[in-house]
Amino acid sequence: MGYRSSRYGRGSGDPAFFVIFGIIILICVCNWIYHYFRKKKIREYCERNRMTYEESPLSLTGYSEAFDVFNQGDSTYFTAGMYGKRGGIEINLVDFTVVKVYHTSKGRRTSKKHYTLCQLYKEETHFPCFFVRDESFLLDSLGSMLGGQDIDFFDDKAFSDRFVLQGIVESEVRRFFKSKVRKAFLKYHKKGYCYESKGRCLLVYQNGRATLNGRLALLNTALRIFNDITNTGFTNSMDDDIPRNPKYYG
Repeated sequence: MGYRSSRYGRGSGDPAFFVIFGIIILICVCNWIYHYFRKKKIREYCERNRMTYEESPLSLTGYSEAFDVFNQGDSTYFTAGMYGKRGGIEINLVDFTVVKVYHTSKGRRTSKKHYTLCQLYKEETHFPCFFVRDESFLLDSLGSMLGGQDIDFFDDKAFSDRFVLQGIVESEVRRFFKSKVRKAFLKYHKKGYCYESKGRCLLVYQNGRATLNGRLALLNTALRIFNDITNTGFTNSMDDDIPRNPKYYG
């Protein structure tokens, strides 16, 4: 009796095994349903607003080298791309996934990190290379002691206390981040958003795959900041010349 009980407790006939297996299947099914309807809403939004939807957008070959967010992990890919134009600004809004490969005693493993990323491009603009994110008092205090860069403005404590600002050429970043630019970030920024820029492009992104409403909140924040720091003056209607394929520029 004891022998049969011990085998039963370790075998695949254990009820706990089926319960755990069932829970895993249920989680996978719920996750698939969630992302299916999420993408369905995004596609429908694109159709209503004369935007282009692409399930598997093109990679950012060459262009990606300029931005830190694209240089993580061992490989990256894009999904659920929305493309359009507003007030002369080209909009690219995508799910971005970073894949990291590592090796353990049990063999090769992979991990993934997901972002929602909005790219804005306008031909006439030119930005210095900069990076902006929320400041964490404890972590950034330690980073500062270890030599980490944070460009502060002694006459704008509100901005410097809220954000970490970094750039390749500090003098260019300081010239660009005049009072009007700093006020735009303070006014429209939402906690958790990060910003990178180079040349004619502004990237705004957050961790995780955002819902349609989350994407639109990210887009509206990006457009408002872009408008204030470039005097673009975008309108509320989409332009007619919607790009049929994503365009990325160096």
